[in-house]
Amino acid sequence: MYCSKEPNVLMTGAIVLNHAVIIKNVKLIHGTRRLFLKFPETTRGRVVYPLSAELYQYLLQQTIEYYNHYKSELKSDSDF
Repeated sequence: MYCSKEPNVLMTGAIVLNHAVIIKNVKLIHGTRRLFLKFPETTRGRVVYPLSAELYQYLLQQTIEYYNHYKSELKSDSDF
């Protein structure tokens, strides 16, 4: 995943599950009340999404941790 220049989109990219499945075009979005994941969609609706709240929360938590780590790496690189 990488930082995005879209309004309210913190990161966009792919999530890999168990080294077996890849979900592309996932976005970490800063909403008015919370951070959330937006999964890929077509005009007919979402293409893929987690069915359980537990899996969604796990993916959200991991993505937020990755985002925080990525931001701290960028900050430490700019300190030089």
